[in-house]
Amino acid sequence: MVNPLNKYFRKPAISISLPTQGEFYAPGALTFDNDKELNVFPMTARDEMMMNSPDALLNSSATIDVIKSCVPGIRDPWSMPVIDLDTVLLGVRIASLGESMDISVIVPKVEETISYTVDLRVMMDQIDRAKFDPYVVLEPTLTVKVKPMSYRQLTNLQLRTYEQQRMITQVAQGKMSASEKNKEFNEIFNRMTNLTLDNMKEAVLEINADGDVITENTYISEFVDNMQAEMASKIRTHIDGQNSLGKIKPITVQVPEDMVKKGAPTTFGSPLSLDNSNFFVRKS
Repeated sequence: MVNPLNKYFRKPAISISLPTQGEFYAPGALTFDNDKELNVFPMTARDEMMMNSPDALLNSSATIDVIKSCVPGIRDPWSMPVIDLDTVLLGVRIASLGESMDISVIVPKVEETISYTVDLRVMMDQIDRAKFDPYVVLEPTLTVKVKPMSYRQLTNLQLRTYEQQRMITQVAQGKMSASEKNKEFNEIFNRMTNLTLDNMKEAVLEINADGDVITENTYISEFVDNMQAEMASKIRTHIDGQNSLGKIKPITVQVPEDMVKKGAPTTFGSPLSLDNSNFFVRKS
Protein backbone atom coordinates (compact mmCIF):
# COMPACT_ATOMS: atom_id res chain seq x y z
CA MET A 1 0.00 0.00 0.00
CA VAL A 2 1.29 3.44 -0.95
CA ASN A 3 1.64 5.88 1.92
CA PRO A 4 -1.13 8.51 1.46
CA LEU A 5 1.37 11.14 2.70
CA ASN A 6 3.82 10.26 -0.05
CA LYS A 7 3.08 13.46 -2.01
CA TYR A 8 4.32 15.49 0.96
CA PHE A 9 7.70 13.77 1.07
CA ARG A 10 10.70 15.89 0.08
CA LYS A 11 11.48 16.12 -3.61
CA PRO A 12 14.60 17.13 -5.55
CA ALA A 13 15.11 20.88 -5.22
CA ILE A 14 17.98 21.38 -7.65
CA SER A 15 20.32 19.40 -9.88
CA ILE A 16 24.10 19.73 -10.04
CA SER A 17 26.86 18.76 -12.44
CA LEU A 18 30.13 17.50 -10.99
CA PRO A 19 33.50 19.04 -11.87
CA THR A 20 34.86 15.52 -12.57
CA GLN A 21 31.82 14.64 -14.71
CA GLY A 22 31.79 11.30 -12.90
CA GLU A 23 35.39 10.27 -13.60
CA PHE A 24 37.54 8.56 -10.96
CA TYR A 25 34.61 7.05 -9.01
CA ALA A 26 34.71 3.40 -8.01
CA PRO A 27 32.50 1.11 -10.13
CA GLY A 28 28.88 1.41 -9.00
CA ALA A 29 29.63 4.38 -6.73
CA LEU A 30 27.79 6.92 -8.89
CA THR A 31 24.54 6.93 -10.87
CA PHE A 32 23.51 10.09 -12.73
CA ASP A 33 19.84 11.08 -12.68
CA ASN A 34 19.78 12.82 -16.04
CA ASP A 35 22.64 13.23 -18.46
CA LYS A 36 25.61 13.88 -16.18
CA GLU A 37 23.50 15.65 -13.55
CA LEU A 38 22.54 14.64 -10.03
CA ASN A 39 19.34 15.49 -8.20
CA VAL A 40 19.78 17.12 -4.79
CA PHE A 41 17.11 16.73 -2.08
CA PRO A 42 16.68 19.07 0.91
CA MET A 43 18.03 17.78 4.21
CA THR A 44 15.66 15.97 6.53
CA ALA A 45 15.34 17.01 10.18
CA ARG A 46 17.71 14.17 11.06
CA ASP A 47 20.25 15.38 8.49
CA GLU A 48 20.22 18.91 9.90
CA MET A 49 20.70 17.67 13.45
CA MET A 50 23.64 15.53 12.37
CA MET A 51 25.35 18.39 10.51
CA ASN A 52 24.85 20.78 13.42
CA SER A 53 26.08 18.44 16.15
CA PRO A 54 29.13 19.73 18.10
CA ASP A 55 31.41 16.98 16.81
CA ALA A 56 30.19 17.06 13.19
CA LEU A 57 33.41 18.67 12.00
CA LEU A 58 35.47 15.73 13.24
CA ASN A 59 32.86 13.14 12.34
CA SER A 60 33.11 12.63 8.58
CA SER A 61 30.52 9.87 8.77
CA ALA A 62 27.90 12.57 9.40
CA THR A 63 28.83 14.26 6.13
CA ILE A 64 28.78 10.90 4.37
CA ASP A 65 25.29 10.08 5.67
CA VAL A 66 23.93 13.49 4.64
CA ILE A 67 25.37 13.15 1.12
CA LYS A 68 23.77 9.71 0.81
CA SER A 69 20.46 11.16 1.99
CA CYS A 70 20.46 14.32 -0.15
CA VAL A 71 22.37 13.17 -3.24
CA PRO A 72 21.35 9.52 -3.53
CA GLY A 73 23.02 9.25 -6.94
CA ILE A 74 26.35 9.26 -5.11
CA ARG A 75 26.06 5.75 -3.75
CA ASP A 76 29.52 5.68 -2.19
CA PRO A 77 30.53 9.19 -1.03
CA TRP A 78 33.74 7.82 0.48
CA SER A 79 35.09 7.21 -3.03
CA MET A 80 34.03 10.68 -4.23
CA PRO A 81 37.01 12.72 -5.51
CA VAL A 82 37.60 15.77 -3.31
CA ILE A 83 37.32 17.85 -6.48
CA ASP A 84 33.54 17.28 -6.32
CA LEU A 85 33.12 17.88 -2.58
CA ASP A 86 32.51 21.66 -2.59
CA THR A 87 29.97 21.39 -5.42
CA VAL A 88 28.04 18.67 -3.59
CA LEU A 89 28.00 20.51 -0.25
CA LEU A 90 26.97 23.76 -1.94
CA GLY A 91 24.17 21.87 -3.68
CA VAL A 92 22.91 20.42 -0.38
CA ARG A 93 23.05 23.88 1.24
CA ILE A 94 21.12 25.54 -1.60
CA ALA A 95 18.52 22.74 -1.77
CA SER A 96 17.97 22.85 1.99
CA LEU A 97 18.34 26.46 3.06
CA GLY A 98 18.17 28.56 -0.08
CA GLU A 99 20.54 30.38 -2.42
CA SER A 100 21.60 33.20 -0.06
CA MET A 101 23.81 32.94 3.00
CA ASP A 102 24.69 35.60 5.55
CA ILE A 103 28.40 35.91 6.31
CA SER A 104 30.31 37.80 9.00
CA VAL A 105 33.99 38.64 8.48
CA ILE A 106 36.67 40.71 10.20
CA VAL A 107 37.97 43.59 8.09
CA PRO A 108 41.80 43.73 7.89
CA LYS A 109 43.67 46.69 9.41
CA VAL A 110 40.68 47.91 11.47
CA GLU A 111 39.74 44.50 12.92
CA GLU A 112 36.02 45.29 12.82
CA THR A 113 33.25 42.87 11.82
CA ILE A 114 30.90 43.39 8.91
CA SER A 115 28.07 41.21 7.61
CA TYR A 116 26.93 40.66 4.06
CA THR A 117 24.90 38.20 2.00
CA VAL A 118 26.44 35.76 -0.46
CA ASP A 119 24.67 34.33 -3.51
CA LEU A 120 25.60 30.65 -3.40
CA ARG A 121 24.47 30.11 -7.00
CA VAL A 122 27.13 32.59 -8.10
CA MET A 123 29.69 30.77 -5.96
CA MET A 124 28.68 27.51 -7.62
CA ASP A 125 29.08 29.01 -11.10
CA GLN A 126 32.57 30.30 -10.24
CA ILE A 127 33.95 26.90 -9.21
CA ASP A 128 36.91 25.85 -11.35
CA ARG A 129 35.69 22.98 -13.52
CA ALA A 130 38.89 22.45 -15.49
CA LYS A 131 39.52 18.82 -16.36
CA PHE A 132 41.81 16.91 -14.01
CA ASP A 133 45.19 16.28 -15.65
CA PRO A 134 46.41 12.85 -14.52
CA TYR A 135 49.81 12.87 -16.22
CA VAL A 136 53.12 13.95 -14.69
CA VAL A 137 56.05 13.82 -17.11
CA LEU A 138 59.21 13.23 -15.05
CA GLU A 139 61.51 12.46 -17.97
CA PRO A 140 61.01 11.98 -21.72
CA THR A 141 60.70 8.22 -21.14
CA LEU A 142 59.04 8.31 -17.71
CA THR A 143 55.43 9.43 -17.10
CA VAL A 144 53.35 8.93 -13.97
CA LYS A 145 49.54 8.75 -14.10
CA VAL A 146 47.77 9.89 -10.93
CA LYS A 147 44.20 10.18 -9.67
CA PRO A 148 42.53 12.80 -7.48
CA MET A 149 42.34 12.25 -3.74
CA SER A 150 39.14 10.60 -2.56
CA TYR A 151 37.07 11.82 0.37
CA ARG A 152 38.16 8.75 2.36
CA GLN A 153 41.82 9.58 1.70
CA LEU A 154 41.26 13.20 2.71
CA THR A 155 39.53 12.17 5.95
CA ASN A 156 42.23 9.65 6.85
CA LEU A 157 44.96 12.20 6.07
CA GLN A 158 43.30 14.85 8.24
CA LEU A 159 42.85 12.43 11.15
CA ARG A 160 46.42 11.11 10.99
CA THR A 161 47.84 14.62 10.63
CA TYR A 162 45.79 15.77 13.62
CA GLU A 163 47.11 12.85 15.67
CA GLN A 164 50.72 13.70 14.84
CA GLN A 165 50.21 17.40 15.60
CA ARG A 166 48.67 16.44 18.93
CA MET A 167 51.71 14.27 19.64
CA ILE A 168 54.03 17.21 18.87
CA THR A 169 52.19 19.35 21.41
CA GLN A 170 52.29 16.60 24.03
CA VAL A 171 56.03 16.06 23.55
CA ALA A 172 56.77 19.80 23.62
CA GLN A 173 54.86 20.19 26.89
CA GLY A 174 55.99 16.88 28.38
CA LYS A 175 58.43 16.51 31.24
CA MET A 176 61.34 14.71 29.60
CA SER A 177 64.97 15.41 28.83
CA ALA A 178 66.08 17.22 25.67
CA SER A 179 67.48 14.01 24.19
CA GLU A 180 64.20 12.18 24.86
CA LYS A 181 62.26 14.99 23.20
CA ASN A 182 64.55 14.93 20.18
CA LYS A 183 64.01 11.19 19.85
CA GLU A 184 60.22 11.59 20.03
CA PHE A 185 60.27 14.47 17.51
CA ASN A 186 62.35 12.39 15.09
CA GLU A 187 59.86 9.52 15.33
CA ILE A 188 56.96 11.92 14.67
CA PHE A 189 58.82 13.42 11.71
CA ASN A 190 59.38 9.94 10.28
CA ARG A 191 55.68 9.13 10.62
CA MET A 192 54.76 12.40 8.89
CA THR A 193 57.19 11.60 6.07
CA ASN A 194 55.73 8.12 5.68
CA LEU A 195 52.24 9.64 5.64
CA THR A 196 53.20 11.91 2.74
CA LEU A 197 54.76 9.04 0.79
CA ASP A 198 51.81 6.72 1.48
CA ASN A 199 49.43 9.31 0.05
CA MET A 200 51.60 9.68 -3.03
CA LYS A 201 51.68 5.91 -3.54
CA GLU A 202 47.90 5.74 -3.25
CA ALA A 203 47.52 8.51 -5.83
CA VAL A 204 49.63 6.77 -8.50
CA LEU A 205 47.59 4.65 -10.90
CA GLU A 206 50.34 3.60 -13.27
CA ILE A 207 53.82 4.47 -14.51
CA ASN A 208 54.87 4.44 -18.15
CA ALA A 209 58.59 3.70 -18.28
CA ASP A 210 60.27 3.28 -21.67
CA GLY A 211 56.93 2.31 -23.20
CA ASP A 212 56.09 -0.29 -20.55
CA VAL A 213 53.03 0.42 -18.36
CA ILE A 214 53.56 -0.62 -14.75
CA THR A 215 50.46 -0.99 -12.55
CA GLU A 216 51.80 -3.42 -9.95
CA ASN A 217 51.48 -1.71 -6.56
CA THR A 218 54.66 -3.30 -5.22
CA TYR A 219 56.75 -1.90 -8.08
CA ILE A 220 55.12 1.52 -7.75
CA SER A 221 55.76 1.56 -3.99
CA GLU A 222 59.43 0.68 -4.51
CA PHE A 223 59.76 3.41 -7.13
CA VAL A 224 58.28 6.06 -4.81
CA ASP A 225 60.63 4.96 -2.01
CA ASN A 226 63.72 5.12 -4.24
CA MET A 227 63.13 7.98 -6.69
CA GLN A 228 65.01 11.29 -6.53
CA ALA A 229 63.63 13.99 -4.26
CA GLU A 230 63.19 16.23 -7.32
CA MET A 231 60.81 13.69 -8.88
CA ALA A 232 58.83 13.37 -5.64
CA SER A 233 58.51 17.15 -5.45
CA LYS A 234 57.27 17.32 -9.03
CA ILE A 235 54.64 14.63 -8.43
CA ARG A 236 53.48 16.17 -5.13
CA THR A 237 53.21 19.66 -6.65
CA HIS A 238 51.17 18.32 -9.57
CA ILE A 239 48.82 16.33 -7.33
CA ASP A 240 48.30 19.26 -4.94
CA GLY A 241 47.57 21.62 -7.82
CA GLN A 242 45.08 19.26 -9.46
CA ASN A 243 43.33 18.48 -6.17
CA SER A 244 42.69 22.21 -5.75
CA LEU A 245 40.33 22.12 -8.75
CA GLY A 246 36.66 22.29 -7.85
CA LYS A 247 37.20 24.54 -4.84
CA ILE A 248 34.97 27.48 -3.97
CA LYS A 249 36.74 30.71 -4.84
CA PRO A 250 37.30 33.38 -2.16
CA ILE A 251 34.65 36.09 -1.95
CA THR A 252 35.60 39.67 -2.78
CA VAL A 253 34.30 41.79 0.08
CA GLN A 254 33.53 45.47 -0.47
CA VAL A 255 34.52 47.48 2.61
CA PRO A 256 32.29 50.35 3.84
CA GLU A 257 33.70 53.81 3.21
CA ASP A 258 33.90 54.71 6.89
CA MET A 259 36.23 51.75 7.52
CA VAL A 260 38.34 52.62 4.46
CA LYS A 261 38.88 56.06 5.97
CA LYS A 262 40.19 54.33 9.10
CA GLY A 263 42.84 52.53 7.03
CA ALA A 264 41.02 49.38 5.83
CA PRO A 265 41.46 48.22 2.21
CA THR A 266 38.65 49.02 -0.22
CA THR A 267 38.20 45.30 -0.90
CA PHE A 268 39.68 42.05 0.39
CA GLY A 269 39.29 38.35 -0.28
CA SER A 270 37.55 36.10 2.22
CA PRO A 271 37.17 32.31 1.94
CA LEU A 272 33.67 30.83 2.19
CA SER A 273 33.92 28.36 5.02
CA LEU A 274 32.11 25.03 4.72
CA ASP A 275 32.25 24.76 8.50
CA ASN A 276 29.22 22.70 9.52
CA SER A 277 28.68 24.98 12.52
CA ASN A 278 27.51 27.84 10.26
CA PHE A 279 27.22 26.57 6.69
CA PHE A 280 24.24 24.31 7.42
CA VAL A 281 22.57 26.42 10.11
CA ARG A 282 18.92 27.33 9.52
CA LYS A 283 17.93 30.90 10.35
CA SER A 284 15.69 31.10 13.42
